[in-house]
Amino acid sequence: MADLGEYRRKRDARRTPEPVPAEGPLPVGDDDVFVVQEHHATRLHYDVRFERDGVLVSWAVPKGLVMSPGAVRLAVHTEDHPMEYAAFEGDIPKKEYGGGHVSIWDRGTYETHKWTDYEIDVTFHGERLDGRYVFIQKEDKDWLVRKRGKRVNTSTMVEVEVEGRRLKLTNLEKVLYPDGFTKAHVIDYYRQVAPFLLDHLAERPVTLKRFPDGVDAESFFEKNVSRHAPEWLRTMTLPTPGSSRGAETLDFAMIDDLPGLVWAANLAALELHIPQWTVGPRGGVREPDLLVFDLDPGPGTTLLECARAALDIREILAEDGLTGFPKTSGAKGMQLYVPVRVTVAERTSEYAREVAQRLASEHSDRYVAVMAKARRAERVFVDWSQNNTAKTTIAPYSLRARDLPTVSTPVTWREVERCRKPDDLVFTAPDVLKRLDRHGDLLAELHKEPGRLPTRR
Repeated sequence: MADLGEYRRKRDARRTPEPVPAEGPLPVGDDDVFVVQEHHATRLHYDVRFERDGVLVSWAVPKGLVMSPGAVRLAVHTEDHPMEYAAFEGDIPKKEYGGGHVSIWDRGTYETHKWTDYEIDVTFHGERLDGRYVFIQKEDKDWLVRKRGKRVNTSTMVEVEVEGRRLKLTNLEKVLYPDGFTKAHVIDYYRQVAPFLLDHLAERPVTLKRFPDGVDAESFFEKNVSRHAPEWLRTMTLPTPGSSRGAETLDFAMIDDLPGLVWAANLAALELHIPQWTVGPRGGVREPDLLVFDLDPGPGTTLLECARAALDIREILAEDGLTGFPKTSGAKGMQLYVPVRVTVAERTSEYAREVAQRLASEHSDRYVAVMAKARRAERVFVDWSQNNTAKTTIAPYSLRARDLPTVSTPVTWREVERCRKPDDLVFTAPDVLKRLDRHGDLLAELHKEPGRLPTRR
């Protein structure tokens, strides 16, 4: 039976912008309206709401409803919401129930094929959702939602020519992100961003992180180039001390042109990871030309606290005559690049550790410089260990495997200074392409004037 009692108990109209209607009769409608709201709470999820008996009957679907026919996802039944909520967009205060940003992802009408206490079968008619779905109760509030229809055959293959190279592209319609971003979208993004991305991949061996069945499924790192790689792909045999596979060397891909980038994207290599050093034309490993601070928010902190950490690190760098270039990680945190010239590879890691430990000492309530997860609550982990020459970081302009196709994005210091909420520094693939049109590559000057690290303190 429709009831807004639980909804009202969880909300105070004086503290939240959400509609909190007074007690009274529920409105009468046609039971045919739906809305899907994108909800950036503790974790991003999608709230699916159906008009029913004067309320919005609601489920939280962590991965959203864009999926292939036959696929199944979890849907958590939540309290009924008032009909006014169908138009709600805004920011719920952080400490309130459901705190975070809410926006309308899709809305429209639906038709009911079946509606019982344990099974709901409907067809959506929205701008994004257009198809038949069935919700089945699994246990208590946990339901499963499945898209009906014939499974789509995504095994089609097309041949294309890219800068004189023949490439076979497969499964272009396969959905790799919950919001409907397909492999074709991934390839097209990398095609458009190539003039900027390739400059940052040049002379750096690339580690691919592949998601052949999308971000919801298993993934794996691939350092050693597959034997199925095209003959024209340039590779470099490099030492791999401490390799988990026990290999002394591996053949890394050197992605230095558009065909190579399209080849990687077709493998569903959503993420491209690179070291802070380059190699010479005959495979000689050079000393690092970059130092990186990886700012990782612990429980209770967000990208906002990472932005503040970047500003504090900038002050220390300025004392030492160094320049930092900020970028988002595209995931939870930020990274700060510092172009350097060193004669000993270990010096970048030593210096980064000195800075991290200084921050943790001077601001122990805000920062931590050790990996122990138990000490990270309410603090930002200033990860200096990424400067180990065996480690890699996400490349600028690389996609990330999140719920949305977010990107590791260079940002201006002004943007970092003005950051007031985490979403201020979250950019998706379409956002980044617009930013490049407007700003160009904010890392274009990255290697123009490398600094020299101070002597050991």
